[in-house]
Amino acid sequence: MAETITADMVIHDVVTKFPATVKVFHGHGLPCTACAVGARESVAGGARTHRFSPEKLDLLIKDLNAAAHGEPTSITPKKAPVGRGVPLTMASGAPDRKIKQVIAIMSGKGGVGKSLVTGLLAVSLRRQGQQVGILDGDITGPSIARMFGTKGQPTKSANGGIEPLRSKGGIKIVSMNMFLEKESDPVVWRGPMISSAIKQFYSDVDWGNLDYLLVDLPPGTSDAPMTVMQALPLDGVIVVSSPQMLATMIVMKCIHMVQQLKGSIVGVVENMAYFETPNGERYEIFGPGNGTELVAMTGAPLLGNLPIDSVLTTLCDAGRVEEYYAEAYEEMAANFINTLRIKR
Repeated sequence: MAETITADMVIHDVVTKFPATVKVFHGHGLPCTACAVGARESVAGGARTHRFSPEKLDLLIKDLNAAAHGEPTSITPKKAPVGRGVPLTMASGAPDRKIKQVIAIMSGKGGVGKSLVTGLLAVSLRRQGQQVGILDGDITGPSIARMFGTKGQPTKSANGGIEPLRSKGGIKIVSMNMFLEKESDPVVWRGPMISSAIKQFYSDVDWGNLDYLLVDLPPGTSDAPMTVMQALPLDGVIVVSSPQMLATMIVMKCIHMVQQLKGSIVGVVENMAYFETPNGERYEIFGPGNGTELVAMTGAPLLGNLPIDSVLTTLCDAGRVEEYYAEAYEEMAANFINTLRIKR
């Protein structure tokens, strides 16, 4: 008699006995087979980790048994084209999303202020009356929720998806820290699980009507940036750099990656460009800017040269970034909107 796969079986044992089930796990957005830790969980445990409903778990078990016995399943994987793609694993029954622009904020280099640029661009756009959301794609080092002071766990929306939290100013936010028991808990995941989480943050969250969904990405040119470039309907990329030549060199890797994947760079931001004293004197602490060189590489406009400001640091630490106002950031948002308007 053929063996039946049940929810209490260990994922590693299931895929060892039935290799065809690997595609089913991944097709359902459960990449635990690729993780040395996650694969030691039961099927039910993995489903709980990824917040499966009882119905979704039942469908997973049904598909696992079908695949194990060579029968058709409900999963029909689609391969997204390179560059502007379509979601690889949209949630079953997920609500229609009406997001006008999906913009990724990337760098390749850590420590240049991608999250800061993402947050303050969102704040400036919101002040102009735009409907804005932030998808924190830095799964292992999320900072957006802390910056905006959003606390608590997302709940289920009326449409059956995940209801994002809202900042005081009305910006919709989803970040990995919202799903952790303590914000200091580490997320010890391999690349496939990080990629799956980013896709779920897009497809399973009920974003509703948005003018802009900003996707804050971690450093590097591997799993997370590639997932966003290939699996989300991306409309453009903002590249963030700082004046230091070492940072600029690594940012160039990011630019080449976007160009290789046929993405559209809509603007360049040079952060930490200068420090201004109370009496108006400016000091270029990290040396002269390299923004013009990046503009020449990308063919995209320089959206802004942003200053170092200790007041901003204090507000971010306190979760009050929306209280900050500086002309340089408002100008960045205005340039961003104008650039997209021209592209259309």
